[in-house]
Amino acid sequence: MDNSIPVFDEIQYKELRPWLPAFQYDEMFEAMHIEIKLVLPDTSFHYKINFYRPFNNKTTYYNKLLTNETEKYCQKIIRQIADQEDIKVQKYLLTDTLNKKLKSRLRDLGKLIKERQFDLAFINPKKTSFDLDQENKSNTYIIHFLKVCYIKIFLEIQHVFKDLINPLMITEDFYTQLTHEPVPDNLFITEVQAPFAIECIEDITKPPHPKPTDISFMSFTYKGLAKESDKLNDLHDNLKKNNFIANDTTLVNFKKVFSGKEITTPIIWTGNQSELYYFIQLIYTKYKLVEDIKQKQWKVARKCFVLPDGSSFDNDKLRRSKIPQSTKRLVEHAVELLK
Repeated sequence: MDNSIPVFDEIQYKELRPWLPAFQYDEMFEAMHIEIKLVLPDTSFHYKINFYRPFNNKTTYYNKLLTNETEKYCQKIIRQIADQEDIKVQKYLLTDTLNKKLKSRLRDLGKLIKERQFDLAFINPKKTSFDLDQENKSNTYIIHFLKVCYIKIFLEIQHVFKDLINPLMITEDFYTQLTHEPVPDNLFITEVQAPFAIECIEDITKPPHPKPTDISFMSFTYKGLAKESDKLNDLHDNLKKNNFIANDTTLVNFKKVFSGKEITTPIIWTGNQSELYYFIQLIYTKYKLVEDIKQKQWKVARKCFVLPDGSSFDNDKLRRSKIPQSTKRLVEHAVELLK
């Protein structure tokens, strides 16, 4: 598993350190930050960053850079760990990412803040003026925003895999145990109870499109549903032909599995458990042909597909299945019809 954070490392240790002489001119960042487009999340996160607003070109550039990297890294690591079938492997990857990587970098960041005197109070807009010593204030802003991004990443991963982690960290713990700073009055991170998009730095001029909070968890949603729904017809015929689903499966019921809507008539999976496992792995994990459902693919699969006797697949056994070597190509060919 690749749990490296190249952009974070460049800012903290390498060529993007904001205090380097090459980066002391704010004007050079104007064009640079305009080029960066913020990545909106396709996953519902549990925590939201509420940090101070950037106050010049340099802080805007680094804010965008770190916001994007935080979003992408959270999604990447959560997916990589969730895709592991062995809980022991998941625990190992969690330890390697949270304890070895993130905690180590936060400790280093705490030392850096003390060594360079990047006092958080120095950038409190209610207590300071930004027309004086702006370069030092910019660097202070960037390093503390980097710290908050690290904390958010840690908390997001911990939240998804909380049943495998003991003890759990709370936001204050990062200050008392790792950076060894006084716990600030404003922790800059809040829990959210509903899906949200990371806020753009620029003023929001259009209302966000509302997204249903649980429709994705009722069934799978085929990304080509609006314009390429005929591909589901081909998939339906193919799965029947190869005896993966019952011969009396209606097209209407089959398409509902890929509609995001509630399933009232599950599809009878007449293939074996390994073939269903591989089918879900391909459409959800490898090719991402269906919308993200926050690693709930096995629970959703059990809602959509049942055994020939009408009983449900065992969740643990299903997600721990192996690739069916003898029918592997048949499953792959079926999934290719959706591309």
